[in-house]
Amino acid sequence: MSAHIEVRFTPSPESAEASFGRDVPVRLALHETADGAITIDIRIDDEAGHGLGLGALVFDFADHEILGGLHMDGPRLRGRNVSSGRVRAAGDDARGYDCGVRFERDTRHGMPAPRATALQLAHDSLCLTIDDLAGRDFALHLVPTAANRASGHGLVIEGRLPGRPARQTRDAGATDGSVFGGVFEQILPLMGRRAAQMGDAA
Repeated sequence: MSAHIEVRFTPSPESAEASFGRDVPVRLALHETADGAITIDIRIDDEAGHGLGLGALVFDFADHEILGGLHMDGPRLRGRNVSSGRVRAAGDDARGYDCGVRFERDTRHGMPAPRATALQLAHDSLCLTIDDLAGRDFALHLVPTAANRASGHGLVIEGRLPGRPARQTRDAGATDGSVFGGVFEQILPLMGRRAAQMGDAA
């Protein structure tokens, strides 16, 4: 009696992150989720006490043909927009982007702009990956958090969204000659033992 073992390789969700800004460092990370969405984590590392929070994020998307099915969600959002090359942050005369969100703030009522948040980007019918955002231009608008500075000038950080991490190279010590890096060397003995057990049972 022969044994049949089916081996399936399912890609695991990946993450990519990078830091931007000199005077006010900001960490931006992209995380693929198991349900086909992308989480964008943004955090201000403002140790110098500049008193700035997140005002708006605008960014480009790889495939303009599927922009119509995109939707964004997350805490403290007061506005979101998707439109190829036409999305701008409030008061910004720079070029337009494909996607954008504004973050809620009300300094007069004790609700300053957030210093960290997580934005989820998803599509109605397609699975998104880091490749949909990797290397795309973005602009992050920072605004004052103190009530007495709410009308003051903020800061704009521009850059490119982080890309997918480089994949590890194949194990140089593998002897099976495959791209799986020696995984069959571990599976074949198990298959042999399983076949022997089934043969004894027969």
